[in-house]
Amino acid sequence: MTNKKLFLLIASLFLTIVLSIVLIKREELVYLLPAKEPQILRDIAYDKDKRLGYTVHIKENEKLVPYLVLTKNYIGQGNVLLLRKHLLNPPMSFRDGWEEAYYGHSIPDAFMHKDFIKRLSKGIQENIPLTELGIKPSAEHAGRGHIEKIKRKFFLLSDVDIGNSRGKHRMGDDRNLLYFKRKGGVKEDRLAYSEGDSTPYSWWLRTAFATDSAVAKVVDYEGMFGGNGVAYISYIRPAFTLPPEIEVEEKVINGHKEYVLKIDK
Repeated sequence: MTNKKLFLLIASLFLTIVLSIVLIKREELVYLLPAKEPQILRDIAYDKDKRLGYTVHIKENEKLVPYLVLTKNYIGQGNVLLLRKHLLNPPMSFRDGWEEAYYGHSIPDAFMHKDFIKRLSKGIQENIPLTELGIKPSAEHAGRGHIEKIKRKFFLLSDVDIGNSRGKHRMGDDRNLLYFKRKGGVKEDRLAYSEGDSTPYSWWLRTAFATDSAVAKVVDYEGMFGGNGVAYISYIRPAFTLPPEIEVEEKVINGHKEYVLKIDK
């Protein structure tokens, strides 16, 4: 290696280190300043400013239900991701009988778009965009390295979303959600409960099992990745996205200040 090339390499490494330090210090400085009163949904996303609580309450059949506001830009499509905080009753199977674990024809997918959507207000329904997702194709269209792209208003999270780094890029999902990479234990962040119940249960993911065509991935009652036969039952946690600029406002719920959507009337 010539002296010139060596110098350029050292200079490049030095600049990279300096920029990394600057970015870290900038992030630390942001959290030394008081949190700004949120005006829009993007403001309360976990990866925007988690000090604000990253939770918004949405009406389901006129009852306010908490949703986690997990990221300001889900899969790079510009919209804010919301995940139902509590498991949805009752639990359901993934497919009707022992069929392949193809998400495009799954029971949770059909349920969310035919039945669950009716629980939400017209204001919410009219603002939910389609999200493009990568899934494992059906056996009929399977090919080596092939990813099927589908568009959905409602969906289940993938294993990549909740921390499976080995699965990155496999289904077109480019990053793990920061919420599921928090310090203090990833497994605890994955645990989910029914409202008013202190017992965690397993919940479906949209990811098919790689080694068994009739098994879909779940988060189990210990917060670990697992698999469940498609004819068996697990709970679902509906997820969907909304435009980042939707306005939010404070409301007192059960004696606490919480955020709600202005369009949710």
